[in-house]
Amino acid sequence: TLDRSSAASDVYKRQIFKFMLLCTTTLLMACSSPTQQVIVSPELNIGSSNAYQLKQAQLLMRDLRTSPHIVQILRTGEATKLYSPQQAIIETVEISLTKALKANGLRFNTPAANQIEIIIDNALVSVKQAMLKYSASNLMNIRVVIHNSKGTLSKAFKVTGTSNGPLKADLAVLERDFNQQLTKLLSQIVQNEELQQFMQ
Repeated sequence: TLDRSSAASDVYKRQIFKFMLLCTTTLLMACSSPTQQVIVSPELNIGSSNAYQLKQAQLLMRDLRTSPHIVQILRTGEATKLYSPQQAIIETVEISLTKALKANGLRFNTPAANQIEIIIDNALVSVKQAMLKYSASNLMNIRVVIHNSKGTLSKAFKVTGTSNGPLKADLAVLERDFNQQLTKLLSQIVQNEELQQFMQ
């Protein structure tokens, strides 16, 4: 019985040692390859207008994406590299839209005559990296849903793009392209006449 107990104890110790070794290795690997982040900073140069003058709204944000990353680099035989924004994209979109809509006369209150839902469905740059070239495809899709006493208006805004080049994809270029596309999409939302007219 003593021999059995001793053997079981030895097995237990070996399992603990293997677990500790695995944890240490994982920690060292995590430290040696830090996760890179992308800076998302759209610049909406729309200017000010009276498009939403005397109108009030409550803004609601929803992110329906399944993962927080906005850039993925795929290479055959290697793990996919994922890059997330420094600030959650839903927060960046909310800040940018709020600022631009305020500049165009809209006031934000709770409760308000208009309830605006901003729904992020897609926001991703997907890169296929080969040995001597790469190809990138971009997809950005945001829905705007307005509820008021008139009813409900739902409108989708979408921007797509493709690019390719020699050698390795430059993360700084991918970041720039993402910001340009997001700027374009948010500008379309702020300047959309159908949304402006539906608002009470």
